[in-house]
Amino acid sequence: MLHEIAPHRLNNEFCKREPKAQDCLIVFDGNRTLLKKEGDNYVVPKVGEMPKCACHYLLSVDDVAYFLADDFKSVLNADGSAPAEFEFCVNRIFRGMKNPLERFGGVTSAHIAKWESLNKFCGRCGNPMVRGENERSMVCANCKNTVYPRISPVVIVAVHNGDELLMARNLDHPDKSRLFLISGFVEIGESLEQAAAREVFEEAGVRIKNIKYFGSEPWPFSESLISGFTAELDGDSTIHMQESELATACWIHRKDIPPYDTSVSISCAMIESFRNSRF
Repeated sequence: MLHEIAPHRLNNEFCKREPKAQDCLIVFDGNRTLLKKEGDNYVVPKVGEMPKCACHYLLSVDDVAYFLADDFKSVLNADGSAPAEFEFCVNRIFRGMKNPLERFGGVTSAHIAKWESLNKFCGRCGNPMVRGENERSMVCANCKNTVYPRISPVVIVAVHNGDELLMARNLDHPDKSRLFLISGFVEIGESLEQAAAREVFEEAGVRIKNIKYFGSEPWPFSESLISGFTAELDGDSTIHMQESELATACWIHRKDIPPYDTSVSISCAMIESFRNSRF
């Protein structure tokens, strides 16, 4: 999965340090991150490759630190264009990066960058926010309102009925060639297990039982923490698909599921686990 980089280590504790030329620089414009195209791959630019700019430390993967440019416009050309060989990309592009350490470090940094960009002004009094001095936070200089990074809880559920797995694809999913699992955000007042049962019933119209924890994964692409569960069908297997959410939903036999790459998502890891008869 995305965060499984051992024996390498993500160091995300708050601290202050100075950038080095070989460190990575995140340049975020509010929606996209500036990346360098290298053949059929994208990489995060190095501090030494970009015009000198004010920046602050975010995190590090082993000895490689990631810094965020305080003002993305400071690295642009005079006409407002990106430097040669660089382009602004949506954060989903990180999923395809060949280097798993840079993929995880880059998108986790972009998660923090997006949070900072959404908290420039205080939600209580409207005054400008500043970065906290002793912890990762945004603080209002006027009313002292303090905001911490947003992490939204999500559940994903592998529902099985004997040798069949409930698989689906969201309407807005960019990969139209494969099926995945039912998932959704946890509502206020719900437990994770309650959210799992609700999402499956809302989107597929079936009930589940014997809900068991599978694992979790940080998912910076939607500022989420995903909790994975397996569950058994409870009762009628007839699918009543929520057409406002899903493009398709169906039961797929274990032997008909193709291999899935588990290096990025917990969804693929859960599908592979079922395909290989681990539950």
